[in-house]
Amino acid sequence: MLQNRMLHSSGSVPDHQDAYLPNHRANDRSHRAIWTAGWCRIHGWSARHDADGWLLWHIQPVYVLIRLAATGYSEATQMATDASRCFLTPTQAMLLTGFTIAHYLLDKGYLSSESILDGRFTAHLASSRNTNYLINRDANKGSLFVKQVQAWDQEKIETLRTEATCYWLAENEAEYAQLRKFLPPYLAFDSQNHILITEAVQGAISLNDFYLQQRSFPLQLATRQAELLGSFHKTIARSVQDAPSFRLFRKQEPVVFLWSSSGFPAYSGHQSQAERQMVQLITKNEDYMTRLSAVREKWEATSLIHGDIKPANFLINQDAPSTGHYDLRLIDWETADIGDPCWDVAAIFQSYLFYWIYHEPLQGQSAQNSYASYGFSLETMQPSMRQFWQTYIRLMDWTAEEAEANLSKIVGYCALKLIHTCYETIQQASTMPLHSARLLQLSLNMLRSPDEAIWSVLGIPNAVRL
Repeated sequence: MLQNRMLHSSGSVPDHQDAYLPNHRANDRSHRAIWTAGWCRIHGWSARHDADGWLLWHIQPVYVLIRLAATGYSEATQMATDASRCFLTPTQAMLLTGFTIAHYLLDKGYLSSESILDGRFTAHLASSRNTNYLINRDANKGSLFVKQVQAWDQEKIETLRTEATCYWLAENEAEYAQLRKFLPPYLAFDSQNHILITEAVQGAISLNDFYLQQRSFPLQLATRQAELLGSFHKTIARSVQDAPSFRLFRKQEPVVFLWSSSGFPAYSGHQSQAERQMVQLITKNEDYMTRLSAVREKWEATSLIHGDIKPANFLINQDAPSTGHYDLRLIDWETADIGDPCWDVAAIFQSYLFYWIYHEPLQGQSAQNSYASYGFSLETMQPSMRQFWQTYIRLMDWTAEEAEANLSKIVGYCALKLIHTCYETIQQASTMPLHSARLLQLSLNMLRSPDEAIWSVLGIPNAVRL
């Protein structure tokens, strides 16, 4: 089949962010005082911010909970009154821990002392690049998702501020109002402590988990993905790109563009054997390098883009198959930028191709013994890819010529993304796995035969391209 031939040789939040991002709820001094008073009463110390800084705040809640549970609310209220006369607000930025997060949320008004005392409050750590907490609190208020940088690293601080800016655009700019329904509800951004707070999306799982559980690609879901991207893929005039609302965005090309243009140097100080094999397969193929260079030249920074579209960054309600209602949300906007919307679209297609290649059983591989043997056939996914494309181009209101040119560009971007995916799959590998090599082969064949890739791999015939 033709599709088989394709696998074989042939920023930071503005300084004036208070004008854009809503301020936190006014400090509740009684809440602050209750916690501080607990420490004062037990230890007989004055409430002061001494040289140890946040050390006291890390251990303080443990003692306070004991004291409040023993004294009850009436005495706690009196303790609050006593302590309010001596409480000083710390000025240092703080890193959240399991000890301090309850104090922080209580202080900001997102948590009640009652929920702590009666055991409804729980904090579940779920960190990745940042420190993330899932907070359960009062039943009538719903759960929270709290994200903070793990260290005072300027790069991470700027990317978290970039994410907060995207939430602000959805909340405050009419042009992006439709995006709001595809995001977790925004609550606050604390620019001093670099903390983003949103409501948690209840009953949701990642789209990756959804695909692996359901082993299907519903057309309704493809439609929602197109609607989601269309809600923020709005052409931004260059004069507007310099406005305060957008000045945090760096307008940089994707990392893989820079990586490929410089000959694929090591991301870190050294390359593994598998990485060296991957780089040699690409750089020693002059045709491959020439075609990659041609793809990079097509980049046009015209729109807000997410920059890290992948199934793991989509949340979907777990009961979607039974209800027929697909509540899709997009998270992790840290790499958002002013860029080429075709890059996000290419990521949608690349995700399907990853499932096809990486979950296809290899020769002699047992379906019962291998995770990579779910066997997602391309024919199963192609109707969803067509549905996504048809919905997306209708929302973008492109001319026939624009749609044709952009689809060709998207194929090239998809090939670049497959290279990046190949790199991600060989981490910790001593030699390149066969699935990873097939990702590279598909990338090269898509660059060599883009028209064939459009209809034999993506499943988009001429009749539905426009």
